[in-house]
Amino acid sequence: MLNLSPLDNQQRGQQIAALDLGSNSFHLIVARWQEGQIHIIDRIKEPVRLGWGLSETGTLDQASIERAMACFARFGERLRTLSVGNVRIAGTKTLRSVKKADQFLFKAQELLGHPVEIISGEEEARIIYLGVACDLAPGDGHRLVVDIGGGSTEVIIGHGMNAELKESLSMGCVAITKHFFTKGKVTAGRIKKARTACMQELVPVLDELSEKGWDEEIGASGTIRAAAQVCIAQGFSDDGTIKLKYLEKLLEQYTQAGEVDYALPGLSENRQPVFLGGLIILATLFEGLQLKAMTAAQWALREGLLYDLKGRLEHSDLRDSSVLNLANRFHVNLEYAQRVEQTGRLLLSQAQDWVSDYHSVAQLLHWGSLLFMVGLDITHSDYHKHGSYIVEHVDLPGFSRPEQLELALLVRGHRKSIRKNFPMERPLLLPVLLLLRMAIILQRGRRGQAIPPLTLSCKDNQLTLNFSAQWLEHNPLTLADLQNEQRFQEQAGYTLNIAPLTDA
Repeated sequence: MLNLSPLDNQQRGQQIAALDLGSNSFHLIVARWQEGQIHIIDRIKEPVRLGWGLSETGTLDQASIERAMACFARFGERLRTLSVGNVRIAGTKTLRSVKKADQFLFKAQELLGHPVEIISGEEEARIIYLGVACDLAPGDGHRLVVDIGGGSTEVIIGHGMNAELKESLSMGCVAITKHFFTKGKVTAGRIKKARTACMQELVPVLDELSEKGWDEEIGASGTIRAAAQVCIAQGFSDDGTIKLKYLEKLLEQYTQAGEVDYALPGLSENRQPVFLGGLIILATLFEGLQLKAMTAAQWALREGLLYDLKGRLEHSDLRDSSVLNLANRFHVNLEYAQRVEQTGRLLLSQAQDWVSDYHSVAQLLHWGSLLFMVGLDITHSDYHKHGSYIVEHVDLPGFSRPEQLELALLVRGHRKSIRKNFPMERPLLLPVLLLLRMAIILQRGRRGQAIPPLTLSCKDNQLTLNFSAQWLEHNPLTLADLQNEQRFQEQAGYTLNIAPLTDA
């Protein structure tokens, strides 16, 4: 479950870190956050090439798993000294594609000492743009940002610090090289087939990107920084500017050499096995989007993760605005949602020793209170199911996929049978759900009326709600709802007792 414990004043001079688990390389960046500023103190990169081991059925081969685990053990030595909540670890395209990745992620967390998030393509694009925007001087126009990773390519158009249009395309330097050049041989025909496949991936989003328009073209991450260095080494440009005519010349050199591992001047040995795939993607983007000239930014996903983490720790969490925007989009009754949250927090304040992480539960109650009604905008029948689908599949900037799934589970489980609507293998999330369900019942039909004095005591699987006996007598509908809740909680392995308050 989420860990949102804020840094105290003494911690603000301590270290924070971000780890990007890419399809080609794993990148670790460590920084010191002091007086509101991030000062980078360490960078570590390992070419794990996780994407090489991904099969078409979504499994990882043993060699790739072993390389990853060995890297996790080394990085874990650096990260385990950092406080929980000071580290963000993000998995991207390859880990998004792995089926039944729970065991892999559990072992990774064990070695790293911190939880691993699997972020969506849209979230990856947002964070990349944030990293690039933090690296560059502010501009008045729109920026096109391109990041070619090992398994996917992110194309983003934004203004200032805000990513306005985000696309994640299923083509990356590892994936293209692996699919079209498996034996390491390069021909003009194979390059043409690879470019055609890349163009097929780009075409569905081409019109939307072109209609949005941009004033500046920026590239990020390894492929594009490598291309800039090669352009300098080849004498194509003095400052690393990339143009389509330069890329075509480089592709012609590969055709003449006939080898994927061709040692281009200016290209590092580690980049050689995957550079051709990235070069083909980049040339396709230049051709399809009619790009003129691209410059390479030095920052990307991992730096964006750091700044996003900094925002959370400074209580400027993008996830809050994402949830509120979704609630407004689906016309949630915010006054009612606020009353549910206040009641949930009242119950939580009396159950602090019962939950594993007070701050995480409070945040989830806040988000759950705002979102449990989103399905009502579609239909009243089974609205919890519709709402859960919306929350799970909509773009929620700032959320990892597991975090978004937790919210979807709360929305689906907030009414009717717990066992049918909520997976019992989520024991850490279940107390949040029970608090939310009781808060909704206590506020149902209140219309601004204050709830009565009550107490909640919790021990293990025993919950006891104490009310004024007179109030229960005058509110038979609420009592009936609570009695139904007793049956639902019993099915989930909990006992909810309803008893009158005793006089002090």
